[in-house]
Amino acid sequence: MIAFADKLKKQPAAPQEKPEAAQASPRIYKPFAVVLCVLFFGALFALLLVSVFDTDKTVSETENRALASRPAVTAAAVFDGSFMTDFETYYTDTFPFRDQLMQLHETLSDFFSSTKTSDDIVLVDRGDKDDFAGQDIDYDDA
Repeated sequence: MIAFADKLKKQPAAPQEKPEAAQASPRIYKPFAVVLCVLFFGALFALLLVSVFDTDKTVSETENRALASRPAVTAAAVFDGSFMTDFETYYTDTFPFRDQLMQLHETLSDFFSSTKTSDDIVLVDRGDKDDFAGQDIDYDDA
């Protein structure tokens, strides 16, 4: 047994081959990653510029309501947290391309599901079983 261990120690180590996946150069993906990062951060920067320089709408014709106005920055509003809540409401109402994104959402919802959305009304085909518990639904109109 000792002689076998001595033979193993004296033999030079065989070079281990790397699997093909490990041999692939990571430099192939680097330009793609750089382009992807530039596009992502460029889109974020463009959205920031549009958001800063865009004029705010005051009325939404599609929703038939007045949109929130920009809140005033006061020390009391900042410290009690109401400024951020009001600013979130304002920015949600005046987000760039908001009407187009809402229309896209409605189109995609109609395409990918059997529900039809319009003015917060959802029409769903009535089935025999409850979707959540698998129980029969009692449809008495009384």
